[in-house]
Amino acid sequence: MRIMVAKLTYFAMMGLGEPIRLIFAATNIEFEDIRIGKEEWQKLKPTLKLPHLPMLEMDGKTIFQAIAICRYLARKNGLCGSSEDEALDIDVTVDTLEDMRKKTVVHYYQPDSEARTNGLKEAINVTIPSYLKIFDKQLEENKGYLVAGKFTWADILFLSHTDYLSYLLLLDILVNFPNLKKYREKISDLPGIKEYLQKRPPHPGDCRVFFF
Repeated sequence: MRIMVAKLTYFAMMGLGEPIRLIFAATNIEFEDIRIGKEEWQKLKPTLKLPHLPMLEMDGKTIFQAIAICRYLARKNGLCGSSEDEALDIDVTVDTLEDMRKKTVVHYYQPDSEARTNGLKEAINVTIPSYLKIFDKQLEENKGYLVAGKFTWADILFLSHTDYLSYLLLLDILVNFPNLKKYREKISDLPGIKEYLQKRPPHPGDCRVFFF
């Protein structure tokens, strides 16, 4: 019997938990994938050191903050590049991906309103394409990857964030970026990741149900 060495707690959706799940999948590390709903979250929240998820319990530690968790796992599994300069380039790329996500979800996770609708339209037509142009250029400059011409955790975050935003917006945000679309497919087909995506549980039609 294999012993679970890690336990990830997050909502029953993609969001900030998904890049962590994908890193585990890519590195073939078994973990306990705890997916909770709104009622479970309301009970759990007051008991936590920090009042948000994801939460990773691993190596005798309880770790919060999604990007910190991703970086921790990436360092342990050789996905942070082979030099300080490469690690820096990865961090810059990750922060840029995070900017794209944040500037989109700030509109998505609002009650229905004209302002929400207009904000999402701006994200689809202006904000997201402006970031995708940056990543498209990086892809050309780095031999089919985002950094250093090799697979790093920045590639996992790209897969996770573009998949997540496409799901929220009910469209493929890469439809006008064929090179990025092929690149996402390449990352999706990597061993471990492919198997995880094939058995990934379904997500709610409206991810706002967890928060209001």
